[in-house]
Amino acid sequence: MSKQHLQPVEIYMDSLNTNDITAIDVCMANDAHIHDIGENVHFNGIEAIKEWRGKSNDEYKLKTKVIDVENKHGIVIVTSLTSGIFPGSPQLFYYFFTVANDLITNIEIVPGAENFIQ
Repeated sequence: MSKQHLQPVEIYMDSLNTNDITAIDVCMANDAHIHDIGENVHFNGIEAIKEWRGKSNDEYKLKTKVIDVENKHGIVIVTSLTSGIFPGSPQLFYYFFTVANDLITNIEIVPGAENFIQ
């Protein structure tokens, strides 16, 4: 996967810290899908994703630090440490991104089984 294919992932992850939901317009496909496995919720389409992201960041005051990025068979896997106002903060999360035509088409968000202990 080229650096260009990683750019939408970088934009998305950066937007988590700024709560700039307009960034989603430039990095995600209109029919993108997100599955937050920890919350067992699905969001389909860019408008639903933007609404969810805005509410989540406002409510939980999320801040994310990318720890690792891997490319496995065309899936970009981002390991992050996320802190905020939620039980178990800070928490490791794994993001599995599918990118097509330089836009994110799918994200699976998986909480780490292990909490990060500082």
